[in-house]
Amino acid sequence: MLKPEPLPEPDERDLAAAALDHLGDLVLVLDRVGRIVRFNKECERVTGFTASEVIGRPLWSLLASPEEADSLRAVFANLTPAHFPNRQESRLRTREGEPRLIAWANTALLDGRGEVEHVLSAGTDITERRWAEEDLLRTNQALRTLIESSPLAISVLDREGLVRAWNPAAERIFGWSRKEVLGRLVPSVPEARREEFLDNLRRTFEGRPLSGVETVRQRKDGTLIDVELWISVLHGPQGEPESLVSMINDISDRKRAQEALRLREEQLRLITDSVPALISYIDTGLCYRFVNRQYEVWFGLPRNEVYGRTMREVLGDKAYETIRHYVEAALAGQEVTYETWISYQSGGTRFIHVTYAPHREDGEVRGIFVLVSDLTDRKQAEEELRAAKEAVEAASRAKDHFLAVLSHELRTPLTPVLATISALEADESLRRNLRDSLAMIRRNVELEARLIDDLLDLTRIARGKLELHPESVDVQQILHHAVNISCVQEVAAGRLRLEMGIAPGDYKLRADGPRLTQVFWNLLNNAVKFTPPGGLITVRSRIEEGETGRSFVAEISDTGIGIEPERLSRVFDAFEQTDRRITRRFGGLGLGLAVSKAILELHGGSLTASSEGIGRGATFTVRLPGGHLVDLDETLVGFPLPQGIERPVAPRPDRPLRILLVEDHADTAEAMADLLRILDYEVAVAGSVAAGLSVAEEACAAGGIDLVVSDLGLPDGSGHDLMRELVRRHGLKGIALSGYGMEEDVRKSLAAGFSRHLTKPVTLQALKTAIQQALGLDAPESV
Repeated sequence: MLKPEPLPEPDERDLAAAALDHLGDLVLVLDRVGRIVRFNKECERVTGFTASEVIGRPLWSLLASPEEADSLRAVFANLTPAHFPNRQESRLRTREGEPRLIAWANTALLDGRGEVEHVLSAGTDITERRWAEEDLLRTNQALRTLIESSPLAISVLDREGLVRAWNPAAERIFGWSRKEVLGRLVPSVPEARREEFLDNLRRTFEGRPLSGVETVRQRKDGTLIDVELWISVLHGPQGEPESLVSMINDISDRKRAQEALRLREEQLRLITDSVPALISYIDTGLCYRFVNRQYEVWFGLPRNEVYGRTMREVLGDKAYETIRHYVEAALAGQEVTYETWISYQSGGTRFIHVTYAPHREDGEVRGIFVLVSDLTDRKQAEEELRAAKEAVEAASRAKDHFLAVLSHELRTPLTPVLATISALEADESLRRNLRDSLAMIRRNVELEARLIDDLLDLTRIARGKLELHPESVDVQQILHHAVNISCVQEVAAGRLRLEMGIAPGDYKLRADGPRLTQVFWNLLNNAVKFTPPGGLITVRSRIEEGETGRSFVAEISDTGIGIEPERLSRVFDAFEQTDRRITRRFGGLGLGLAVSKAILELHGGSLTASSEGIGRGATFTVRLPGGHLVDLDETLVGFPLPQGIERPVAPRPDRPLRILLVEDHADTAEAMADLLRILDYEVAVAGSVAAGLSVAEEACAAGGIDLVVSDLGLPDGSGHDLMRELVRRHGLKGIALSGYGMEEDVRKSLAAGFSRHLTKPVTLQALKTAIQQALGLDAPESV
């Protein structure tokens, strides 16, 4: 039998190379200067480089990090056996440039002299493991940060309910520190809730986690709080249930807010239900989403049957069409308010006040808030009130007309009487006692006319219809004029004495001149009436400086019967006189002072009274503010005769003035004509519009007419018509003479072309002054 030939002995190097190539680790062999000598298959797989590409190159040329390459060069520059064995990590750069983290175990191969000849490095690619570790680390750090910073109380419990973790929020919410609770049963579970807590643990371990369950927990100080609870299972390495994580949210504030909201909603419901109006919310589909109790009252439907129904269904087609365009405007974003009559399908017609307020979210209209008030009763009351007001106004107009007509009818018969008396008084051939009697009659006629004017003025004042017509006036002249027409005849007859402290000068302001004359006339007339024969009337004026500027002050004093101190406060009341005995003795209604005070207050001024008592006279003080003032040099001057009061009258023309008198009342026409003739005027008389025009034509053809004095109420037309025609035809000037003396009457006369408007009855002095003013003659200062 032949023996087999022996196998050749394998080369050790070939065996080593084969072993290195088939190892699962990376294997490098480096020479003493760091060049790659061996580069096994695993190195090729991991880096993508072939052995032929890297053999002879230094290892650091394959490293991804420049810092690692520098460090490795330094090692091989000072290579000694003492460096080995060692372990290190470095990043190899792949062909694609991706760094791979390799954990190396390095061993030195020494030569015969004991020096490092080669370095054998075995490496393991730990890139994925390191990434996983880093991911895990980052995840753990994130989880820890989340748990530590979470506002939720987070704890980890073992199967027995013992605390294994307790975050800062748990410390803050419950008051126990981490040290106090670790290893103990959860202290925040109240004793009454212990069984419930343990049951929740068992349920969770059985795979039924809790999510958002509301319950109660206890703080360290014993107070109970409302919480929201989540419990989940934490599994071990083998997937087995190992522990529980509990997350608790303190919802005490939310619960309180919810309770407060519930209370507010309940209060709102109570409030809206108690309001006697319809309150609702309607969505963009015009369906009711909220209504108050009044809907049940108005429509007879339970409110839950109104919810979800449209406006058209609830109100009815007719009612909805009435308001449809308002609803559409509200849906377009406009706030709408309106009032209208509306007929509901449930029956009845109502007058409603409605407000639509659009509800917006993110700039879009989401619905409409509706408020509806029933104003039917108020509307009906307003209609009744309007009708009543119209009736009252009609009655007031009728009363005003009646008073005007009454004034006219009362004044008309007084006109011839006063004119006749004035004419007789001018006859110096009459005996003194007869002339005194005539003066007495004249004063009483003038008093009667003044009472009529006061009654009308008082009515206008009470209704707020007393009008002022301010113009630039000289108060000094007005005061002179009032003295002239009130006191002159009494002083001339020697019955009274008069002293005046009014120096020459001007005090001009914007005021109603005739009304101020009326005030001074009333005060002076009272002084004359209540001062016994031989008594003294004093009239003074001065300028006062005050906080609001300069004021004109006039004082009218007498030595008459005086006023008791306790009655001073009532002296300006209408129909009030200081003593009924005075009324019986002196007459009058007590209106003049009330009217005067009202006139001055309309001017921004005042009227006050003072007296030292019965029998010691009285002083009335007038104050008027504003104006342009020229200082007065006050001087006390005595006026025993009327001539001292008036300025001289301008010389008459070469011929007598020719006057056309138009008056349909025969007695008045005759008396006025006599009075005008006493003043040396030529008078032509007519009793109608037609007659007046005819007489004017003849007179103008024969030499002309200087002035027309005409009544306004004529049988065939109006004195206004007559004056307009005479102005148009002949350019004549005129004076209106009427029993109507209201402001509107004066305005109509001036508009028709009259220069003046005189109210009957007319005194001789007033007529003379008006004629001189109308013709532009030099009138006395009493103007």
